[in-house]
Amino acid sequence: YYRTAFDVTPAMLEKGALFVRFEGVDYKAHVFVNGAFLGSHEGIFAPFEFEFTRHVRLGKNVLLVKVENDFIMLGNSAQTGFLGGEELRGDKVYAAVGPCWDEPEVGWHCCPPGMGIYQEVTIEARPRIHFHDLFVRPLSEEGKTEAWIEVFGCDYPPQKIAMELSVHGQNFSTAAMTVPNAEIAAKLRPVLQGVNLFKIPLAILQPRRWSPEAPWLYQIQAKLVDEKGQVVDAARRQFGLRMFRMEYLEEPKGRMYLNGQGIKLRGANTMGALQQCVIRKDWQQLIDDILLAKITHMNYMRLTQMPVQAEVYDYCDRLGLMVQTDLPLFGCVRRNQFCEVVRQASEMERLVRSHPSNILVTYINEPFPNSMDAPQRNLTRDEMTRLFESADMAVRLANPDRVIKAVDGDYDPPGPGMPDNHCYPGWYNGHGIDLGMLHKGHWQRVKPGWVYGCGEFGAEGLDSIALMRRHYPKSWLPQTAAEEKTWTPDEIFGAQTGKMHYNFFETPDTFSDWVEKGQAHQAWATRLMTEAFRRDRRMHSFAIHLFIDAFPASWMKAIMDYDRQPKPAWFVYRDALTPLAVSLRTDRRAFFAGEPIEPEAWVCNDLHDAPAGARLHYQLECDGRVLQAGSTAATIPALDAAYQGTLPLRAPEPPSRTQVTVRLGLLDAGGKVLHDTALNMDVFPRTKAALRRIFVVGVPQGKAAQLATDLGATPVFEGLMQAEDAILIDDVQAFRKVETQVTEAVRAGARAVFLLLPQGKYPIAGGDVTVGSGDKSDVMMGVTAAGLHFVSRATGHRLVEGFRPEDFKFWYDDKLDHPAPLLRLPAFKAVGWEPILLSFNAMAAGWKADGQGHWCICQIELAGRTAGNAVATIFAQRLLEASSPIGR
Repeated sequence: YYRTAFDVTPAMLEKGALFVRFEGVDYKAHVFVNGAFLGSHEGIFAPFEFEFTRHVRLGKNVLLVKVENDFIMLGNSAQTGFLGGEELRGDKVYAAVGPCWDEPEVGWHCCPPGMGIYQEVTIEARPRIHFHDLFVRPLSEEGKTEAWIEVFGCDYPPQKIAMELSVHGQNFSTAAMTVPNAEIAAKLRPVLQGVNLFKIPLAILQPRRWSPEAPWLYQIQAKLVDEKGQVVDAARRQFGLRMFRMEYLEEPKGRMYLNGQGIKLRGANTMGALQQCVIRKDWQQLIDDILLAKITHMNYMRLTQMPVQAEVYDYCDRLGLMVQTDLPLFGCVRRNQFCEVVRQASEMERLVRSHPSNILVTYINEPFPNSMDAPQRNLTRDEMTRLFESADMAVRLANPDRVIKAVDGDYDPPGPGMPDNHCYPGWYNGHGIDLGMLHKGHWQRVKPGWVYGCGEFGAEGLDSIALMRRHYPKSWLPQTAAEEKTWTPDEIFGAQTGKMHYNFFETPDTFSDWVEKGQAHQAWATRLMTEAFRRDRRMHSFAIHLFIDAFPASWMKAIMDYDRQPKPAWFVYRDALTPLAVSLRTDRRAFFAGEPIEPEAWVCNDLHDAPAGARLHYQLECDGRVLQAGSTAATIPALDAAYQGTLPLRAPEPPSRTQVTVRLGLLDAGGKVLHDTALNMDVFPRTKAALRRIFVVGVPQGKAAQLATDLGATPVFEGLMQAEDAILIDDVQAFRKVETQVTEAVRAGARAVFLLLPQGKYPIAGGDVTVGSGDKSDVMMGVTAAGLHFVSRATGHRLVEGFRPEDFKFWYDDKLDHPAPLLRLPAFKAVGWEPILLSFNAMAAGWKADGQGHWCICQIELAGRTAGNAVATIFAQRLLEASSPIGR
């Protein structure tokens, strides 16, 4: 309950009518003045108001607001939002983003739904007839403009009113440039009780079009004049003249046009940060945040899952940043809330329709199949489609020109209009599409004939230590050197790095290492995915998740923290969004001496023109020396990406492991560098392995035989196993038939290596080996059907001596011709075994001594990987006890 007192003066009563106006209340508001019930409103974001003239008195009056909350349709707990506790589901129209509140355990995190009056409340004295809303609708295709004037009448008997309209330049100097003709201006119009809509054509000669590069704004000024010629009310509204449309008829469908020119959307999600600027009335920070987006080369932001305050749109209008506004729906819609959702869709459009910055709206984030497993409560997908159709009618009644993308991140496709899929394979392993396939140029399955979008992608990067020490609760952080040694990000409420890092990088040893390695991975994933999207000619819209954190530790996928300090991923993203950019793509990161290095060269252009006479320059560097270089003419399409060819480079002949750098630059006709990029790669000296005989327990077409062949050995399938043999086993049943012979050979000095054991329990070397567990609580949870691109070599085992932290990551697959997971089967646990490679806290490879020899299990894929991965070759040779030193 909110209660406050306010004074009413005679001058206020002389105006004619008193209103109480709310800019936004979360969630249901029931409003009383002096004990009289005025009305109710449901929803989070929309302004609403009530007249209370007949209940007022001179002097002190009392405003009482009862605010009710509910559990959301997606489900949340009373204690901790989405992050734990018993989950309950209600009727609240809410997604997963609000303005948050300043309390670290729950409130800092953007997902938990809150409640309360979080926007302005005003008591307003108005004339009995007054302006309700002004909306200027550009009819660019017809060369006309139309003013939609809404006038509110408080009384039942109709009254007649005239209007005077003028339009001025708001951010450029000009006199009034358009006035309706005298007949229109002087015409008396009947105003009945409630809202009355009048559509009046305007003539704006030589209009200045609004665009991100030139955000020209006009201001319409309006007066209401009564029959006596007296001005009754006046109002004004800023607006911009721009035309944004989406192609629905000609293929490829989904292409977008701003003022008649094609455009691709490159941006970021925002969750709470801009709303907090308005709540604090920190207008300079709001301006800075919008400008930070622009200097990141973003041309739009997705106002994720929540319409925001009007002030945000005002500043985006003025600073030239396009935005997408989402209705607050996530996952599902309660059947009984169908009509309420349609009503709120209309409110959303009325909130944003006057703002040229708002180019499109979306209805739902990530709808799930089977009505989120509750079809008895939630709309089915067919019913959801009817909801979209109904919302379309409501939205286009308020604004016939609105571009609508019904779904952002569709988990139950296809939906109407432009397909959009969220994609997090660089963090949630295998999410949406395998990371190697994405890097190669593939995308998720979408409707034929359409371009598409990716409304969310990204990875978590921890906040800096300075920010943590400045803002975090002390209980989240190590306070002594001893505590640092055992600290993990699991101590940070809501952080994911502690649990998810096993998918992509080794467990850090220190507090600072956690930050450095986590941010480095975020930057790596950001570059890989963003450049893949830029090269994808059908990817017409994408937004990284997330831009600026609303609070410390709020949602650490943000590439800029709460203090507005950029993480390494921000620099990577800014570079990858350069409108005219070059990109290098290679499926391999390591080579042997003398091998060809042939990365693909691309030009990605989001502009409508291209410099004449531009050339590509490339070179291969090592230790500060240029080893090879070349130049060729560039082919630069407008608003498109183009493959330029492969660079004809060759690895040098270093005496030990060496890093080389490939550089690619785009130069204009005068030699000025327009954009450049670089990739680092490793070159290993060639080694001839002193391979022992490889005895194969399996079939000639199996993985064991293939690996032996890959390493240049002739596999032996029959005969007497000897102490000097390496024994590869990929068939457990075949092994049981010769187990005694293998055991004797191992104890005499042989090495028996099991390849790719399926999930289960196996009696090997006198004990049980457990591969996987099938238990979701097992720390091997990261090994999914998608497989893992990374395992850790941080075991201290002599077989991985000299390898570097990311050597067992993102391996090339010769058969698929792109990087593919190297661990597709679960890791294993076994008592008495020594780990060689780790996945989570289980072994991806390990061995056990037995007599003079060793038993080994290797769950990572080596067969078919040695041709394109120097590390795979060297590790396989070592595993089979061949001689192959590795440079440090």
